Amino acid sequence: MSRRGEGGAERAAEAPEPGGPDFLVPERRARIDAVVANRTRTLTVVMEAFCDPQNVNAVLRTCEAFGIQELHAIEGPMKPFDRNKKISQNADKWLDVRRWSSTGECLAHLKAEGFAIYATHLGEGTRSLDALPFAGKVALVFGNEHRGVSAEALALADASYAIPMRGFVQSLNVSVAAAVSLAKAVERREAERGRHGDLSELEAAALRERFYVLAVKQRAKIAKAERAEARRAAHRR
Repeated sequence: MSRRGEGGAERAAEAPEPGGPDFLVPERRARIDAVVANRTRTLTVVMEAFCDPQNVNAVLRTCEAFGIQELHAIEGPMKPFDRNKKISQNADKWLDVRRWSSTGECLAHLKAEGFAIYATHLGEGTRSLDALPFAGKVALVFGNEHRGVSAEALALADASYAIPMRGFVQSLNVSVAAAVSLAKAVERREAERGRHGDLSELEAAALRERFYVLAVKQRAKIAKAERAEARRAAHRR
């Protein structure tokens, strides 16, 4: 039986609402705040016509780990991208993934938004990633696992770069190449810009609220499962 009166009202007010941000423990809220502070939309990744959806999932996971909020997937010969949480580790739920039907459409959009386009490519005129500037907006383009980036992407790129190799192997799996490239890109950004995360106050506030809701849903599911298990345990007794 619930107690009525002022004291009961106070107790009810203190109880965290399962659907609200107060349902999150302080540590989780602090973690979300720290993640948002290190988020950026001025460094992005373009995945051009990947064949293997597992590689898409692996790149999503890498992007999330390095604070990349938005990335672009250009459709190719592979089946439509399917979420694989074992590979992505649920990274996709925190990200904004834009899908495009053509390379030209995607890169034209990014250029109009002020992005410099750097395409991974082994060939004449290719530079080291260390030699490219990262003070402004940059989009890194990773091509198809078998053919690499398309001729169209190279024609639209502001520069092409390669990861230096010191062994007999001259190429990396595309998801590994993305991880190596992003690690170096973040390092360069921090050196040239002084920081990596650069969302405006308005963008950061909106993203925090969005992440709070996602985290609350996850915590609510866990709490519901724990209550169900407690009921089953009580019934067994």
